[in-house]
Amino acid sequence: MSKPIVTIIGSLNYDLVTFTNKVPQGGETYTANSFETHQGGKGLNEAIAVSRLSPTDKIHTRMIGRIGDDDFGSNLINCLKESGVDVKYVETIKGISSGVATIIVESNGENRILITPGSNGKLKPTDEEYKNYFENIDSGFVVLQNEYPDSEKTINWLKLNKPKINIAYNPSPFKEELITNEIWSKIDLLIVNEGEAIDVAKKLLPNIKLNEDIEGFQQLAIEIHKLINQENIKTVIITMGSKGSLYYDGTTSTPKFINSKKIDNVIDTTGAGDTFFGGVISNLSLGKTIEDSVIFATTASSLAIQKKGAAEGIPTYEEVLKNL
Repeated sequence: MSKPIVTIIGSLNYDLVTFTNKVPQGGETYTANSFETHQGGKGLNEAIAVSRLSPTDKIHTRMIGRIGDDDFGSNLINCLKESGVDVKYVETIKGISSGVATIIVESNGENRILITPGSNGKLKPTDEEYKNYFENIDSGFVVLQNEYPDSEKTINWLKLNKPKINIAYNPSPFKEELITNEIWSKIDLLIVNEGEAIDVAKKLLPNIKLNEDIEGFQQLAIEIHKLINQENIKTVIITMGSKGSLYYDGTTSTPKFINSKKIDNVIDTTGAGDTFFGGVISNLSLGKTIEDSVIFATTASSLAIQKKGAAEGIPTYEEVLKNL
């Protein structure tokens, strides 16, 4: 039996991280605590998360992306390789820098991020390239986000040419022009946080009354579920930070809420959402239930926030099992 295939299309960034007790105001200079560099980007984080959060050699994890011809790019591709990700379709773009994220992490673990796209802005595959990427692949998952300029075309091409592949989408960073009924009707698994869910409701569900508690988000998940593709996996997940998350696939009357794991020592929340996403997809790819997948992913993200760095903080499959 062939291994399930998970393809991640998206960003590869080199993270420049400053840790500080506070963020300076305009015109103010403030001495920070420390500075670090890490590999990152939502695409790279998700690829590493799927690979690390899978049993050894059970899932074929592939990355489609672009890097610059600089030291950052070499570092990024080596990071993917070391985590067992197939980098056949990570292309080096001459004469342009790799993507960079400037991240400020406060002492309470909250982060602020500035993205410079660099080579990620060149990730605009042609129809022929898409055909090559997915030759002889008709199932599995494709994981998408908005840190590259072509997510709409990717969604349209996949649904037209490979309709049985599950499109798993996190619309981050949020782009209002991509929140349309036409695009969302092609999504098979949607994962959004509270703020994104509210923004979606304002755009596509203007008549819904929003109550920002668990019951309110459960009702919102039911309504958002009606917007996505009703074939394939047809699942909506709303993450609610330290409270937990909820999911709905249309098979129950009420979305199921899963509590978060309480963590006293939060070090860095960067990449926690990508770790959660990767944990869900790796487990679903292996045939696990959505409930088991969300519980696994919740544990994975609770471990990730106890370490510095987005990619480096992602735990292994074995580490998560020990903490379930």
